[in-house]
Amino acid sequence: MQIKNILEDIREFLEGESRKGKKVTNYKVKDNPPKYFKEFNIKIELDECKEIILQEETKLELGGVNKQSFSIIYPLTDIDLVQNNKITVLGPEIHEISAHDIDFGMFVLIGVKKISEKIYNELLHFNFISNGIEGFMIRTIPRRFWCRLSNELISKDVSFELLGNAIAYLYKQKFKDVIDAMEIIIVNSHPDSILKFIELTEEIRKSQRTRWKEKIEKWKQNIDCDYDWDCAECPYIETCDEVREVLDEREKIEE
Repeated sequence: MQIKNILEDIREFLEGESRKGKKVTNYKVKDNPPKYFKEFNIKIELDECKEIILQEETKLELGGVNKQSFSIIYPLTDIDLVQNNKITVLGPEIHEISAHDIDFGMFVLIGVKKISEKIYNELLHFNFISNGIEGFMIRTIPRRFWCRLSNELISKDVSFELLGNAIAYLYKQKFKDVIDAMEIIIVNSHPDSILKFIELTEEIRKSQRTRWKEKIEKWKQNIDCDYDWDCAECPYIETCDEVREVLDEREKIEE
């Protein structure tokens, strides 16, 4: 997989969508994100906004069961390939959307100088974002990216620019000693654009699936597991998690 070629194809695709008349907006990550968030009176801080947003409290759903969606977090060590602090939005801004639910995808490039397998996996698990943005919740369902934005959050003029800034800020707070560059691409409201983006990033997603399967197989070998089912379906997952914690601690000592 040549990530450079894939990213070049993605950038050409965005330019092509713009030429077709679709709205493509480029933003920059703010120099002082907390000050920026304060202007909108929206609380954004690690683990300070844990909440469940019910259907009746939801103003806008991003992705979900009946919509095209994707989420890709891709850490890479070739930092020069990342257009640092850039947020690109293909599709309308939130205030321009009248629908209750829309097609939605998010691609996050994370540039790191060096990375361990443990940190790599932690970077992919971005549900902590759900607990860091007031009025925003990520719903976890297989093979779908699904978020809810509350009525109150929408009433505060939240935008994809703000959400992009919030995601970058929370990542840099959680992994401040790891991340050297970040770029975020959001695609919304155009199912054909989302399907094309999924096609363009198939090699990335394939490599990550392969990496994950190899990790699972290695994990099963470490604990002498010969079950055929996936870890997510395993009735012994709690016991397994306890063993994993012990092995993680041992890895830290060995490092």
